[in-house]
Amino acid sequence: MPIHRDSRGTLVVAEFAPLPFIPRRLFWLLDITPGETRANHAHRVCEQLVFVQAGSVSGDISSPDGGSLSFHLDLGDWVVIPTRHWLSLRDFAPRSVVGVFASHPFDAEEYIESPDDLSA
Repeated sequence: MPIHRDSRGTLVVAEFAPLPFIPRRLFWLLDITPGETRANHAHRVCEQLVFVQAGSVSGDISSPDGGSLSFHLDLGDWVVIPTRHWLSLRDFAPRSVVGVFASHPFDAEEYIESPDDLSA
């Protein structure tokens, strides 16, 4: 996401046109207790785009075929989480704010609660 800085402060812009899906939901993770992990699930139909609004976060993505990717995001960075990909977020810097655009409204029935069930 483009970051614009000048003497007045910082402006980070999220344009929806280049996103890989049209967002249907937006939520934030903040005030995360040090040492805690978040997400720790996958989705059957929902894609997500995780981005950092303040601070930083690290994470891991696991695919149904056994592949994995570790990442670190700072202000303006983002990562897309495809369907059936396990996401775990960790190492939240103090005062971090992490946003998530989701392709679908919340539906607890479409959550995958175990990485063993990604390909099922």
